[in-house]
Amino acid sequence: MRRELALQQRLALLATLEDAVSAMQALAAHHFRLLRQALPAARRYRQEIEAMRAVLPPAAPRQERLPAAGLLAMASDLGLCGDYNARLAQEAVAAHGRLGLGPVYLVGRRLVPRLARAGLTPARSYEAPASLDGLAPLLLRLVQDLAADVQDGRLGGLHLLAARFDGVGHSTPVITRLLPVAPQEATPCPGPSPYVPADHLAGVVVRELLYITLHETMLDALAAEQGMRLAAAEGARQWLASGRARVQRQLAASRSEAATQEILDIVAGSRRRGER
Repeated sequence: MRRELALQQRLALLATLEDAVSAMQALAAHHFRLLRQALPAARRYRQEIEAMRAVLPPAAPRQERLPAAGLLAMASDLGLCGDYNARLAQEAVAAHGRLGLGPVYLVGRRLVPRLARAGLTPARSYEAPASLDGLAPLLLRLVQDLAADVQDGRLGGLHLLAARFDGVGHSTPVITRLLPVAPQEATPCPGPSPYVPADHLAGVVVRELLYITLHETMLDALAAEQGMRLAAAEGARQWLASGRARVQRQLAASRSEAATQEILDIVAGSRRRGER
């Protein structure tokens, strides 16, 4: 009886855990769908900004010695996504040394202790967004901070490290240079605007290009993160379902043994009464 009670309690616990993991899986699927739906519009907007920049006069080259370029790493603050953060941290340390980069900017504070073990302390760190709703406030603050550091001479360029979505449960850390903006092919420039100076307009376009590039990359990275979480949740759900089925078999066997023992006790008692 005591064993049967323990098996019933374990069965209830496994069922509760399976319900919780299924809810997490459904939430990850919801966020994943929203992120993938938002990506085409962000990509089109970036293409429009790049086309606008192509017709502006090229910026005058800066002759002074620039400070070191920085590294912006985009990670996750949530769990249940496998080795997602571990791979990003490993690539961040390798890229920082390989490219001779300077200050580190970090989205996702779970990477802080991993980078600290390699001697890298973030100049700025931000909480990673958990969904699409938190993306715009983060990027507005991030772009403002990056622009301020460039203007103050603390940052001479920027490389972005983020996960590229390769399918549900699969991602690849990718390094992309964001600043300085790569030159484009020369195109005929329109005449000067009587309303806005060309250098000011070029600065606005570059800042908007930085924002939408980060936005597009973060959408893809968040989709990769949610895809990893989907795969991990599915694996956990299958493991829990298998464990629940095993406990159900054990409980059925225990009940069968108890019923058999009860029948044997009844038969034995009947025989003793007959002998009397």
